[in-house]
Amino acid sequence: MKRHRPSAAEVLARAHAGGYAIGAFNVSSFSVLKAIVQAATRLRSPVIIETSSGETEFMGADVQAAMLEIMERHAGVPILGNLDHAKTYASVKTAMDAGYEMLHFDGSELPLSQNLRILKRIVKEAHHKRLLVEGERDHITGSSEWHKSIRMEAEQKKGRFTDPDEAAVFVQESGIDIFASFIGNVHGVFANEERLDFRLLAELRRRLSCSLSLHGGSGIRASHVRRAIALGITKVNVNTELRMAYVTALRRVLAKSRNEIAPYRFMEPVIAAVQKVVEAKIRLFGSAGKA
Repeated sequence: MKRHRPSAAEVLARAHAGGYAIGAFNVSSFSVLKAIVQAATRLRSPVIIETSSGETEFMGADVQAAMLEIMERHAGVPILGNLDHAKTYASVKTAMDAGYEMLHFDGSELPLSQNLRILKRIVKEAHHKRLLVEGERDHITGSSEWHKSIRMEAEQKKGRFTDPDEAAVFVQESGIDIFASFIGNVHGVFANEERLDFRLLAELRRRLSCSLSLHGGSGIRASHVRRAIALGITKVNVNTELRMAYVTALRRVLAKSRNEIAPYRFMEPVIAAVQKVVEAKIRLFGSAGKA
């Protein structure tokens, strides 16, 4: 008998009921994709593999979706495709048609009325295909880089933390399935660890009926991530730490193997380094063994 493959909605619902979160890991190369899938396979964990608009353009939405479908069959665990921080309806439509199951439209830098107008259109089309939509009202600051000399407080101040009353109206009007909250989480890794507003998160969980995501999952101390999940976060995004592991390992390998020109040989330690980070995150999020 063929095993039932849970939908994205079912995967998140199980995470919410079980008190754990699903890792959403960004991909911009086959090597990183392979590392994530190997980690998910080894730990028997559902996983979300996502691409930003730039990463989607680089990888190709159709190619990315096809690779995920094939790799999922071999892995035997749910591998969900997600479009991350798309800024236009056109980019969402491309991913939707390609076969992505989850679609994050980030209209947080648009006028609220325009953000909602586009989101409603996306939600209507996506729900018709039984896809999930994530929305963002308050811009989550930072960038997926290693900000060695910047303290996270400076980046937090560039944005405005989510207001529970406004978030409740936003979710109700838009009809989204996942809300991207800004509770102190910023994109990137900084000179000090990020601190989250747990009182605000608890209020958001109380007020909102949809799933809650935590963007900027790199650089947040483990104890804070665990507490955020305990308070209702069911999706944690990670990108910068993967990039750091990839580049650090690649530089080390190339320095040692100056005469090697076969990528499949010198990339194995790089893949292993990224896989190690992903496995640590899966364990931290509590999703190991949940496939």
